[in-house]
Amino acid sequence: MIDSHIHSDTRPYEDFEKMALCFDCVITLAHDPLEPYSMDVLRSHFDKIIYNEIEKANKNGLKLFICLGIHPRMIPPDVNYNILIEYLKNNNKNIVGIGEIGLEKCTKEEIEVFEKQLLIAEELDLPAVVHTPRRNKEETTKTILEVIDSLGLNKDIMKKIIIEHCTKKTVPMIYDTDMNMGLTVQPSKLTPMDAVEIVEEYGGERFLLNSDSSSAPSDILGVPKTVLKMKINNIDDKIIKMVSHDNAKNIFRLP
Repeated sequence: MIDSHIHSDTRPYEDFEKMALCFDCVITLAHDPLEPYSMDVLRSHFDKIIYNEIEKANKNGLKLFICLGIHPRMIPPDVNYNILIEYLKNNNKNIVGIGEIGLEKCTKEEIEVFEKQLLIAEELDLPAVVHTPRRNKEETTKTILEVIDSLGLNKDIMKKIIIEHCTKKTVPMIYDTDMNMGLTVQPSKLTPMDAVEIVEEYGGERFLLNSDSSSAPSDILGVPKTVLKMKINNIDDKIIKMVSHDNAKNIFRLP
């Protein structure tokens, strides 16, 4: 199994051992842990993920991969895309994508930063993990899809975009595109049975399971609990493997 979206820097040390017991690997993403007073704050966040989190994972036998990006709640006033590109191009084998990017309030600034990072993802041929918010999710998801469509991105990168934290209402908005859909099993998002019902209706192609484990109420075992619910509800083993492992492995080109 792979948990395709967590924020490991918010989790206690003991969770790394729990994850190592369950997962082939997990993917941790940049987020918004501090006030973004300057680009230096963001650099410190990136450095902590790359160095501290990899070390903690290694000590517990956990394979940890990384996505780096400017979260819509972490946009510094002196945003510098060249610094982000330097981090993404530093040949660190653990960096596998750009994220978490996206929109929160759909401000002009958020949209501009989102567009720039999508173009960076296209330029560097990296998967892009796209945040959707809890509030106004349907309206914001619609705006996200409009922004992506307006950029005319090539088909290859479209297949590497993951729209995160999807719900039963937003999956139909994304399903007919080439993009992928993240199903987040978390107390304030989807229950395991919600994810089961979505997969029962749509199948396993282009869906990725994750827990979004963070400082918010979370269940670090959300993915294995959902896999168990899928087995109990007679979801085909091939579909279970797609959503809990294969799709993430292929999109992020994991070893």
